[in-house]
Amino acid sequence: MKIKKFNCIQCGAPKINPYASPYIVCDFCGAFTDIDFEQGLDAWNKNPKRTQKYTEEKVNYETALAQLFGKGDKNNYLKTQFAYWDFYYQMYPEYLPPSIQTEEQYKLYIAICADSSTNAAFDEKWAEKARKQTELQQKISYHFEDGKTYADTDAFFEMNAFFIQNTKDSFQEFYTNPKYQIMHELLPPDVHLKMKLSMYVQAWIPYLRAIDVHRLLQQTGFSTEYIELQTVNGKNQSCTFCKEELFIPEGSYKILCEHCLKINTVQSFFNCISCGMKNEITESPAKPMNCISCGTENRLIKGWF
Repeated sequence: MKIKKFNCIQCGAPKINPYASPYIVCDFCGAFTDIDFEQGLDAWNKNPKRTQKYTEEKVNYETALAQLFGKGDKNNYLKTQFAYWDFYYQMYPEYLPPSIQTEEQYKLYIAICADSSTNAAFDEKWAEKARKQTELQQKISYHFEDGKTYADTDAFFEMNAFFIQNTKDSFQEFYTNPKYQIMHELLPPDVHLKMKLSMYVQAWIPYLRAIDVHRLLQQTGFSTEYIELQTVNGKNQSCTFCKEELFIPEGSYKILCEHCLKINTVQSFFNCISCGMKNEITESPAKPMNCISCGTENRLIKGWF
């Protein structure tokens, strides 16, 4: 059976364990790598009272932002954006990227969300691109066939081409902005771009015919992530932080506990494949490591997948 399988952008390993949050963290190297659109919708819908409260308050923020934008008051617009993003992640902590683990990182991230949103609103170039995106999406017609609703092929792929290029252009500008340098650590550009495109692909697949799904996966680079279901060997052990039981795949070095959302270190050392010297594992097990004794390059996570 073919399913959507999340492959790590750092080491290539497939996601093995069930996950409770929308964000996908590798079970082998601990890298944040993707997002599950359906899991995100489940998080949104699991508490109707919370969703209603958020929706009502969002209207107030949008009204205030529209008034400030109309006045050209960029300074207070920025402050209101900061308040909104803080409110958003306080209401939906499930949507906060798992790479953000400290209060300092959280404040930096919220500040960047507010600043980039403000710049996008007041920069006519990006405002025009947003209008163009909306216009192209509204041009798509839908047809009901065999009990399913399908998007018109030509109109969809016209919108799709614009969306992909516009997303890449915006990421290029965003990540070369020195004000947002910390984002290379909090949400690296390759991971962020993959996450953005992955969520987009997952959202549209239900509305596309099989031939259009194939074309979309090719254009976005996700063809290899719809694969045969895999099983691996491993063992169970308790989370270091909350003691919840974890399944540790054979060959894992770092793994996220889906209960407390903390990264567990499974192995801290490795023996060099050449001289046998004991080496400490660096922050990212997915990257090759040179032996401190003989200098041989060691690749810890093997490409069996």
